[in-house]
Amino acid sequence: MTLFHACCCKCRTTFFVLLILFIGPGMPLSTMAADAPARVSAGPEPREQPVVLDEAALKAAIAHRLRTARESKDERFAKFTPDQVDIEGTIPVHTPETTYFAVKLKILPVTPEARPEFITLVVDQTGTMQIGSIQDLAKGTNLMKAAVDRLQTVDIKDLPPGFGKEIFSGTGPHTIIAISDPFCPHCRQAWDHIKLNLEKIKTLRLAHFPLNKASEAACLVMADAFARQIQLFDVIDFTYSLLDKTRDPQKIIARFMEVFPKLAQTWGDDPASALAYLTQMHQNSVRTEQNTIRALGIHSTPVFFVNDTFIKGFDAQKAELLP
Repeated sequence: MTLFHACCCKCRTTFFVLLILFIGPGMPLSTMAADAPARVSAGPEPREQPVVLDEAALKAAIAHRLRTARESKDERFAKFTPDQVDIEGTIPVHTPETTYFAVKLKILPVTPEARPEFITLVVDQTGTMQIGSIQDLAKGTNLMKAAVDRLQTVDIKDLPPGFGKEIFSGTGPHTIIAISDPFCPHCRQAWDHIKLNLEKIKTLRLAHFPLNKASEAACLVMADAFARQIQLFDVIDFTYSLLDKTRDPQKIIARFMEVFPKLAQTWGDDPASALAYLTQMHQNSVRTEQNTIRALGIHSTPVFFVNDTFIKGFDAQKAELLP
């Protein structure tokens, strides 16, 4: 079970904080002076104590949640303890009312051969309450976004060996690993930008993070094209450039069958049988890659590693992906 997610192309739950200041009429200065008691200075004013995150309570809460959420599926989580939760980083974000904390957690695996899992979330100072995005209503901005984005940076060294599928090799200086959903509009804009700059690329690897069943159907087709090395770049280009978005996986498969009959020869006679075949052949690998991406703490698309630099999102107007 995946905890604490948010995504560029997914709906988000928004938590609004509304601060209302009531300012009453002031008392005349002369009256205040007459009625005010004499005050004797006893030294400098005491400074307000900084707000501190209760890290022990946070780790205990996370451990309890993982035990209760995962024990039924994996009995090894019955003994999961706070010592298996590492706090990788915290960033305090101050509001006029209080202070919240963006936190990156490293969940140590229950078995030595498994990889750690990373989670980024926002909590209050007690470490027991998870907070959604906090909006400045006047400006329409998410006060936590910058802090969360900083903590969600992934070190390329944390990627498993051979992460992503190599789909292009050239003579340029840059290596790129792209994590994307084929129907994410920002992913599609990034693909157009990459195509225009292929001369700058040495290797391009692609890891799919489908966010719904329709996207998964398209990813199954691309996985088949990669496994059989049939029209791979053309299939990917069609998927990100021309494939119409629809919620019906069979309509997606039918479109591929129409455009790439050579690739579809082994799929079956109709979209239903083709989808069943592709699901049997490739769904496990697609979902394994998806789970690996989630474990890295990535829950939105697109994400890029350009050489060793982590880049979250793509702005078509800035187009700063490739220098």
